[in-house]
Amino acid sequence: MGKTVKEKAYAKVNLFLDVLGKRKDQYHNLEMVMAPLEMHDVLTFTKTEEPGIHITASQFITEKVEDNLVFQAAEYLLKEENIHDGVNIHIEKNIPLAAGLGGGSADCAATLRGLNKLFRLKKKAEELEKIGERFGADVPYCIHNRLCIARGKGEELFFLKKKLNIPVLLVTPPVRVSTKKVFEALDMQDVENVKITGMTNAIYNKNYSLIVKELHNALQPFCFSVYEEARKLHEELKAYNVDGYLMSGSGPTFFIMAKEDELLDRIQDKYRHSHFTKMTKIL
Repeated sequence: MGKTVKEKAYAKVNLFLDVLGKRKDQYHNLEMVMAPLEMHDVLTFTKTEEPGIHITASQFITEKVEDNLVFQAAEYLLKEENIHDGVNIHIEKNIPLAAGLGGGSADCAATLRGLNKLFRLKKKAEELEKIGERFGADVPYCIHNRLCIARGKGEELFFLKKKLNIPVLLVTPPVRVSTKKVFEALDMQDVENVKITGMTNAIYNKNYSLIVKELHNALQPFCFSVYEEARKLHEELKAYNVDGYLMSGSGPTFFIMAKEDELLDRIQDKYRHSHFTKMTKIL
């Protein structure tokens, strides 16, 4: 058995997401507050003398291994660094797929961190960020897993030296969302722009009530226009007297905040057989 390294890949939520406009590269300029969750995947990397990348997972991820960001990141790094050893990668999946929780990006970032250790490449986090940009806008953030403001398409990171420790219930409707389709449905004339300073001030003051009040996701209505399941869940959650709830990223997962555990338990009981549900916390 070769040398083995384990890495945790943490899910994320967007406490705030605003869309500022379209860029020349067809991405959009965003302004976000991104926060890591306690929930994570676990990736195990084992060096092999046989060349090649072999990936196994606890559940189905992609039809073709080449479509998997973990494979793409590993292939790129081994080629760039002229490494002739192979690697076995096992992904223990806990983050639902295509759910707005950054699972694919988190696994990709964990791969860059894991192989950096496994092959003793001694790359700094900033170097891994740059490589990560090739594979997705959320990957640079996922290299760090820290509360931060993200701007540009998500690669300009400004870290906030705070820990929130807020319990949340995640509820994901049984539909996989295409981020591309949500952005195709987006019309800048209909975007509701909100200043990010309300949320950042709330975080700096650790003011829970204000954090709840400042929750914002400009993509939410556009996701609802494409995915009826997300809109329906949003409407149903209005019936519960929770402190706050918001769709994360391009959806369809909602994170729900309430100080009463009993209320979150009741909502989880309602959805546990029809939706993915998970009690976790914002770190």
